[in-house]
Amino acid sequence: MLSKYLIIGFIFLSPMMGQEMSALEIMEKVMENPKPTSSITEINLEIIRIKRGKEKVKIREFTRFQKNYITGKFKSKSLARFKKPLAVKGTGLLSWVHRNGKTDQWFFLPKLKTAKRVKAKERSKSFMGTDFIYEDIESRKIGSDSLALIGLEYVAGQQSQVIMAWPKDSSAYHTRKIWVNKQNWQIIKIEFYSSESLKVKTLFISDFIMKNGFITPGKMVMEKENGNKTIMKFKNYQPNVGLKDDIFSESFLIKF
Repeated sequence: MLSKYLIIGFIFLSPMMGQEMSALEIMEKVMENPKPTSSITEINLEIIRIKRGKEKVKIREFTRFQKNYITGKFKSKSLARFKKPLAVKGTGLLSWVHRNGKTDQWFFLPKLKTAKRVKAKERSKSFMGTDFIYEDIESRKIGSDSLALIGLEYVAGQQSQVIMAWPKDSSAYHTRKIWVNKQNWQIIKIEFYSSESLKVKTLFISDFIMKNGFITPGKMVMEKENGNKTIMKFKNYQPNVGLKDDIFSESFLIKF
């Protein structure tokens, strides 16, 4: 659900010899990382809030089902279904990522017994009280941003290409600053700016999991400048599990 770039998504070969790669070529390498046709992942959320100097933590758990498509109008579909705590059990987010870059999302609350479409103006709202907004969990198309390579930096001891990305369409952000690990072509850090110089939050991506030839993040931390943050931990990653299309429908979303 999160995007996916998340939100929820809002994120996944060696360098060309003798010439510097462009920002576009680097992001294409990121997108070329092998992806399973489908996957199931258990995800734990820690929502941390700082109030009067004290830290308060909320814990939530959900299962993410995802299916990727090689051909057709859709690039991927995903369903996030919350399991814990009891207050949010059954809550779900369905996302359809079109090949043209458009993302459709539906949100389901058990007490309402109906699926609500996430409107464009709601993409900047918090997803389930976390520091991720709906736009963060969308899967962005490379052509959705103007890109510029600005240099090399070391992050956690790994040499990374640094890219600036300015959205071409409507967005909650003015720009994003993206770090791409040169060894595995995975995004490991993103800074989000609401203006040219005002950073609002940073996403750290680490603890990558390798299974059956596929690589996926094991941990994501979205940290705001005010100290609030959301920690997302991935476990029991199961690639190529043969999910049916029926799972990624409004009718399945409201089944609880």
